[in-house]
Amino acid sequence: MLDPRKRELWFLTGSQHLYGDETLKQVAEDSRKIAEFLDRSGKLPVRVVWKPTLTGPDEILNTCIEANSATQCVGVVTWMHTFSPAKMWIAGLTRLEKPLAHLHTQFNRELPWAQIDMDFMNLNQSAHGDREFGFIGARLRLERKIVVGHWQDDDVLASLDDWSRAACAVADSRKLKIARFGGMNMREVAVTGGDRVEAQIRFGWSVNGYGVGDVVGRIADVSDGEIDRLTAEYDDLYAVAPALRKGGERRANLRDAARQEIGMRAFLREVLRGEELTRVFLGRANVDESSLAEL
Repeated sequence: MLDPRKRELWFLTGSQHLYGDETLKQVAEDSRKIAEFLDRSGKLPVRVVWKPTLTGPDEILNTCIEANSATQCVGVVTWMHTFSPAKMWIAGLTRLEKPLAHLHTQFNRELPWAQIDMDFMNLNQSAHGDREFGFIGARLRLERKIVVGHWQDDDVLASLDDWSRAACAVADSRKLKIARFGGMNMREVAVTGGDRVEAQIRFGWSVNGYGVGDVVGRIADVSDGEIDRLTAEYDDLYAVAPALRKGGERRANLRDAARQEIGMRAFLREVLRGEELTRVFLGRANVDESSLAEL
């Protein structure tokens, strides 16, 4: 997976113009504090980016479309600070292609009973707004994560952490390229693609076959110095069986495996043009669903 700190969650806050400019200024200030807290908490693997308060259908739609096309954005977190009529979210949510998390929280941890007045009531309507948003999510049958609790609580951060890691995996999956060495089907052909087509439809994985001869040349070009460096890495990072260690009777087998790994990586970088490299199926004629699930 690519560096998760180069990935973003967009923090979207819902409200409406009914409350007036002063209330909306406070909404923006409060929501920015939540986004900044999540971003700086150290509990999430990705950045959290605050976006201006959304108060109408066009703003919501445009933001969702922008999120779809932003390669760094792996998902959106929504929070309704005040009452945001959920009908105006339909156009945006039905077009949103990124993972969605609904944060059902409120800005204040405790209610200040002695100071509550109508201004406070107008500003703090998350209990109302989040339920309205929850309704439209259920009505649209959206696949989404719902996180309930105060935004500073550890269990809330843990839930967002789990979900954001899954969102990163989805983003990586949608552009994953997989090379099958020994596959004889013509690349990019659908009618003979079988499970390879299904893998791309369901997971976004582009699976294509390459002849074994395509990688043999890269393996042959690997130098002894490259093998020395990689086997030293094996020795340093892994519990290597005694027979495979330096001076062991099967050390040559480990060096052969290292040569193949280096050659395959060179092939993948050259042919697939990706640094987020790939699972490799050696001589597998078919990729069935159980095999996909193992990945």
